[in-house]
Amino acid sequence: MDRRQKIIIGMLCLFFLGGFIFAGGKTEQKTTTSAPVQKLSLATGGTAGTYYPIGAAIANVITKYVEGVEVTAESTGASVANLKMIADKKVDLILSAANTALGGYLGEAPFDKPIKNIRGITALYPETFQFVVLKASGLKTLSDLKGKRVVVGAPGSGTERTAKLLLEALGITYNDIKPQFLSFAEGVTALKDRLVDCAIVGAGIPTSAVVDVAASLEINLLNVEQEAFQKVAKDSPYLMQVRIPSGTYKGVDQDVISVASPALLVVREDLDTNIVYKITAGIFAHLQEIQASHAQGKNITLENALKGMSLPLHPGAEKFYKEKGLIK
Repeated sequence: MDRRQKIIIGMLCLFFLGGFIFAGGKTEQKTTTSAPVQKLSLATGGTAGTYYPIGAAIANVITKYVEGVEVTAESTGASVANLKMIADKKVDLILSAANTALGGYLGEAPFDKPIKNIRGITALYPETFQFVVLKASGLKTLSDLKGKRVVVGAPGSGTERTAKLLLEALGITYNDIKPQFLSFAEGVTALKDRLVDCAIVGAGIPTSAVVDVAASLEINLLNVEQEAFQKVAKDSPYLMQVRIPSGTYKGVDQDVISVASPALLVVREDLDTNIVYKITAGIFAHLQEIQASHAQGKNITLENALKGMSLPLHPGAEKFYKEKGLIK
């Protein structure tokens, strides 16, 4: 063997040794193979709400740790719009309020027919309905909204669907108010500009859009009357009564009674069982990264995964929970 051959062999040995050492330092990342990567889309919500940061964190964890899967988070009109998109197979995963997801599954208004191609992966956190008004308005409860200009949520959102149900429970229809169909960010901007009297925000607390308006104006949150909650809860079993603690937002120095519905991670029924199993396992193996994305992240736990789940589980998720002993 001549000197040139010895040099080439030596260089090759160093290359493979270096590659072995480098690979050894990558234990936290998913392994890569030559197999094709399955690209999936996750429909979330508006960027000023909670769906988007939580959804983006979930997409990042799946992409980072689940071999052969890449997920892109998309900003959307939230629950109702997401359910219609997944029904048409335009997206693969969605975030949705539990009560709205059940309404879609059953084909209740505003859905034209039952959406049967959806399955649950996990419950995430409670999303709370916040009726934001300026403190100077003197408004105290939902009943005070009659005749007022009200941002009821983005068109095709779970916020708008539930807000309408709550108002109707008090005998207030859209004919009795001046409804504005705006996103969270647009709604609080309209409130800042005194173009509306109330902006309804259904999201995990604290919600960035509400934090933003509270930083520059004196705000208040309306209480939801027990009468409205009891009427709506009869047909919406996944709607719960909650207390927004004093101090959640600047200037709101008293507890506020409202309602909430768990947010769900939902997947298309036809997605491969093994893929959904790996996605579910990946999420719970790296919860700390999702929990760090938003204050509501702390509520995303394995113990809460099935609390408020209003849809049949996907077989892949079901397999994971059976292994963890959550279901038999």
